[in-house]
Amino acid sequence: MRFTIPKQRAVIGGFLIALAALLAFVAAGGDGSGASVRFIVARHHLTAGTRLTASDLEIRSSAADDDLASHGFDSAEALMGSTMLVAVDSGELIQRSAVRTGPIELEPSFSFPIGREHALDGDLRAGDSVDVLATFSTGLDAETAVLARSVRIDTVDTSDASTSADGRLVITATFTTIDQILDVAHAAQVADLTLIRTTGATTSATGRTIITSPGTQVIGTGSSAIGSVQP
Repeated sequence: MRFTIPKQRAVIGGFLIALAALLAFVAAGGDGSGASVRFIVARHHLTAGTRLTASDLEIRSSAADDDLASHGFDSAEALMGSTMLVAVDSGELIQRSAVRTGPIELEPSFSFPIGREHALDGDLRAGDSVDVLATFSTGLDAETAVLARSVRIDTVDTSDASTSADGRLVITATFTTIDQILDVAHAAQVADLTLIRTTGATTSATGRTIITSPGTQVIGTGSSAIGSVQP
């Protein structure tokens, strides 16, 4: 049997093919998968409360990692204007749980519980506007006050509300002032709250702010009221 020596051209061609395969392997990270993932890290130490800008962030890449893909961000644009909830060190992964994405809300938001029978039987949707009323005490001593007008509903959580009349909802809403939130937070603990839907209402959102039982007289009106007395 005769053995033939490969021609020089064939040898060179085989070498080039092998070299190309090696370079492709190295470019893929050496694991043959060809997959990599981009992730965002802190360019320097960031404290809680920092509003993120491009100068705070750095893009890095690595071999595909499910943890990086699921817990981090692959785009700096997605973090612009976001707020750090915890401190992170330089080079540390910016995790989704560490930031509140989006711009800071300019208006204060607040969540409060309310019985569905006092919240239009739960027939409220995000975007609705409501007036928030509170009734303190009972009987002849009862007093109802308007705590806030035209409050915007953000979410309505019915996960803990039953279909019965005593089911409760959790309303998250945006208020105009912190004082309104203080009033509602207090009333949610000591009074019965009532929501009146005003979405699209054409009537004026003015009028009495404190209503008392027959036979009582309010001393002052609105936030200046200091109580009621029997005549």
